[in-house]
Amino acid sequence: MLTLRTWRESSVKQVPILLLHGLSQQGQFWAPVVARLRAGTVAALDQRGHGSSDVPADFDFTITRCAHDVAETCAALGWDTVQLVGHSWGASVAVCAAARYPTTFSALTLIDGGLWGPRDMAEEIGRGETLERLRPPTFAMSPEELWPLLASGAMGECWTAETQDALAPTFRLGDDGLLRSTLGLERHLRVLEGMLDYSSDADLERINRPIWAVLCEGSANAIQERALIRAASNPQIRLQRWQGAIHDVPLQWPAMVAGLIDTMVETECTASQKGASS
Repeated sequence: MLTLRTWRESSVKQVPILLLHGLSQQGQFWAPVVARLRAGTVAALDQRGHGSSDVPADFDFTITRCAHDVAETCAALGWDTVQLVGHSWGASVAVCAAARYPTTFSALTLIDGGLWGPRDMAEEIGRGETLERLRPPTFAMSPEELWPLLASGAMGECWTAETQDALAPTFRLGDDGLLRSTLGLERHLRVLEGMLDYSSDADLERINRPIWAVLCEGSANAIQERALIRAASNPQIRLQRWQGAIHDVPLQWPAMVAGLIDTMVETECTASQKGASS
């Protein structure tokens, strides 16, 4: 059973926005962005195995299966047309969903993902080495230990109580009073395997919809150069390069991410109105 977080529903007829989080995160991750959005109907999916959408570790975590989850969720909500926003792993899921359900998704926003991913790394250094490098640390910490540690990390300058609230469902509190990853190591690795098995190239070519994409350059590397090549060869992709942005930019600069999404919504609404009047 998948969990959907609906922040608000607009009384004005407007294409809804569905937000897809990245690996190990959950829908509440988007709360700082949603708080700054002008757009109306907004919801976020706890993707399978994440947040409150619990599934066994041996469940299907392929990108294709997750894309079907997205389409099935939209169908259950009665959403015939949706604007899709994905971060990291969620961006790859968004690309796959848009390619396979072209009449459902009218536009995409990809935040530091979708145009590149672990598969690109594996082609450079091998699958085994990629899995080893991306293997998450296992930990069990008290809240008094974990939150100050995260606050002193890459998001130190922008860390607030809002940031902590957005990340809280990423961890579960055990009977021993210690916080651990809600996703767990085994499921984390299975999602990584699904990412390594997926190439976005063919799906990007199939999408005949606007693709708004952000490449975070706070920790740019050679693998991300592939994103630039893909963007340059696809007229649907509107790529922005955000210097100084970290991978979790929805938490770092939520107003900037919200502004991009609102721009997508406004631009596509204007295009739709012009199309209807012509």
